[in-house]
Amino acid sequence: MADGEVLACSKYYFWLQGIENLIVKKVSGIGTTLQTAGDSKSFGVGLGGTSVIQATVTGVTNSKITVEFVCTVGDTRLEKWYSASHSEPIKGGGSQSKGERKTGRIVLYNQGGEEAAEWSLVGIMPASYKSSKFEAGAEGLATETVEFVYQSLHRTK
Repeated sequence: MADGEVLACSKYYFWLQGIENLIVKKVSGIGTTLQTAGDSKSFGVGLGGTSVIQATVTGVTNSKITVEFVCTVGDTRLEKWYSASHSEPIKGGGSQSKGERKTGRIVLYNQGGEEAAEWSLVGIMPASYKSSKFEAGAEGLATETVEFVYQSLHRTK
């Protein structure tokens, strides 16, 4: 890898524990926000009448990650995992997966095909699942879109 090499958005992969080798069309929503207090206005006055402002982290908010996959014949792993992760809508009760969460990685590759940047995700659960719109005369590929929630996200490379 060349020092200072710029990475392209089109050379990437989303890896999900136990559901490998999916064809990934798009990944979006990578983000986390530190919630703060005391950073926007004075919360008190100190000696000499000076205002006191200090940013203090009070929590973390994670974005949902949306991944669009290209459908392939006979591969129902995503929908099965989604269904197993949630209780039956009418019956309720526990889920088949018993709350199992997965780990994942989002990897950017350099021009030489080597892993150059990586985000590691822990505690992944599927939050929503949908398929593409089916329409007579459509020219696109059939896709499945899964929105994921997660416990933590860290750029590790």
